[in-house]
Amino acid sequence: MSQDLTGGRQIAIACVIACAFLMQGIDTTLLTIAIPTIAPDLGVSSLMMHFAVTAYLLGLAVFMPVSGWFADRFGSRRVFAAAITVFVLGSVLAGLSPTLSAMVAARLLQGFGGALMTPVGRLIVLRAFGPDRVLDGMTWLTIPVLIGPLLGPLLGAIIVTSFDWRWIFFVNVPLCALTLALTRWLIPYEPAPGAGRFDWGGFALAGLALVLFQLAVEHLGHPLFAGAFGTLFLLGAALAVFQLYRRHARRHPSPALDLRLFRLRPFATGVIAGGIGRVGLNSLAFLLPVMFQLGMGMSPIRAGVYASAAALGAFAAKPLLRRMIRTFGYAAVISCLAVAGSLLLAGFALFDPAMAGLIVAPYVVASGAVKTMHFNAVNTLTYSGVPAPELSRSVATAGVFQQLSMGLGISLGAAFLALVSGGAEALAMRDFSLVFLIMAVIPLLSLPVLARLGQEAGRVAAKAPEPEPARAKACRAAAR
Repeated sequence: MSQDLTGGRQIAIACVIACAFLMQGIDTTLLTIAIPTIAPDLGVSSLMMHFAVTAYLLGLAVFMPVSGWFADRFGSRRVFAAAITVFVLGSVLAGLSPTLSAMVAARLLQGFGGALMTPVGRLIVLRAFGPDRVLDGMTWLTIPVLIGPLLGPLLGAIIVTSFDWRWIFFVNVPLCALTLALTRWLIPYEPAPGAGRFDWGGFALAGLALVLFQLAVEHLGHPLFAGAFGTLFLLGAALAVFQLYRRHARRHPSPALDLRLFRLRPFATGVIAGGIGRVGLNSLAFLLPVMFQLGMGMSPIRAGVYASAAALGAFAAKPLLRRMIRTFGYAAVISCLAVAGSLLLAGFALFDPAMAGLIVAPYVVASGAVKTMHFNAVNTLTYSGVPAPELSRSVATAGVFQQLSMGLGISLGAAFLALVSGGAEALAMRDFSLVFLIMAVIPLLSLPVLARLGQEAGRVAAKAPEPEPARAKACRAAAR
């Protein structure tokens, strides 16, 4: 397809996909800043509102493995358009939801749309630009990833301050309509290449294990039956179903999640150690907006400004990471980032309502920088040692665990907050302080796993030049 497109048409296609990515990037940050406003209207506590955030991430994790099969079976343009439609339908239903349960169901639907939208959108861009201009195509798609977290908290704060909070879910509609129109106009139709048999049995087992595990974590802070025994029961059920999936995957030639990839040390370290660190650091996505408003008494606008400061740290830190890895290696860099993230999490325990903005803003910027560098470093490590024929499966498998760990960070942060506050409606700053100290321990748990990677192995992986054909294959696989 790339040979038939002019440079301007290629850029236009990338911009269309970027619009969808921007819509997705803004969505979650819109919701987190609005949690203290939405909760009273739905008759629930602010802590319960985290279900609406984690439901979306769970939907992404569960349905991500089917994205490549859908694109091969029905065609990338058709699937991308359908994904946008499902995403915005879920958003509208969330805005119309009369109860938290209805909103959670709508957010799961939205996650299904997002699970198809992101990988298939990347695939369209990579096909449009071709293997010789992969970097150019991917550069266009990094812009919304960086801008979304910057605009989301500010836009969400403005909406809940000046309008009804339900508009945070309706703002997606015009951007969705524009993206759909441009998709039909600019993205050429390609016949579906055809798909082989998908591992639907393994997909069902893996999805059930993920759902049960998420329910076990949620049950920790909001028990529905049998208290701690209920949590253990759900956790045991999740592990039992996962063991069934492992047996299934060993026999299936193309399992939905390829656990054989964990034989590769960089992949296993990136997924496991990176996942542990991501659990601790991603708790900030929920804890910071809620702490600023309920713990420190900030207005939504002021809280949105501070929450957006984390995105500025991401902008500033991005160019530094490659140089750091080339100089010190993956193991050393990720270990230092895990320790720095732990210290920064613990430092939030010292915040109080009287703290000056000149201290708060730079501290949030620093936390955003460390969080972004850690996420990017472990993602790069994960794929650094994967052979080209296995790249497609590695992206799908790692993506599921990445989304699960991000949702787990938010769930654990909310669960610990519910436990330390005793379920009280009013949250005190001391409650947040204790939770930050607890979450600060989690990134440190990744250090023994990183130590096994070895400093020398990290340097070799970081410095080894990647042939251009392999890089093109890697990016094509990442799109799937």
